[in-house]
Amino acid sequence: MSAPFDSRLGMEVPDYLSALGSPIGKGTFGSRNQRSSYPPGFEPETMMSGPEQYIDELVRRTNLMVQFVNSQIRPGARYCQLQPKMCHDAKFPPEFRIPKTVDEVRAMDPSSVDRVLRAYNLPTDLRSFRAMTQDTINPRTAHQAKLCTLFDFLGATQISERQRSKRNNGPPY
Repeated sequence: MSAPFDSRLGMEVPDYLSALGSPIGKGTFGSRNQRSSYPPGFEPETMMSGPEQYIDELVRRTNLMVQFVNSQIRPGARYCQLQPKMCHDAKFPPEFRIPKTVDEVRAMDPSSVDRVLRAYNLPTDLRSFRAMTQDTINPRTAHQAKLCTLFDFLGATQISERQRSKRNNGPPY
């Protein structure tokens, strides 16, 4: 910086930068020359302590972002991909490691949907879907209820609400 500019401010340049709270000097984010391999907010020193808390925080932040992204999916969008959430151990369910389109999730066989629900610690029994009013439940209805539970958990509530509204008759799930 030039001397005339410094004199107009009436203070030294480092004082000016710190007064602004600028990250150019040694502000809250450290030195400008210091390059971190971690994105902002994911630095190890800002995490709690220990690897368990770091993993929990990573899973929490990732799942919040996934839920936000999935909430933007409209029911009529055929090629939008549904993003998977991480499990508590920072892994994805084996059947849902990569994003899938909504149609691909709907086309999953019932046993795969059950495995994904179990990986997320979600209910798979019919009593959890409030389907106790009937003695026997149509397997297709049970599968649709499980898909709605999965869509809700992933944050794609618009899709699950549309799915439920298509089925006005029958037990609520």
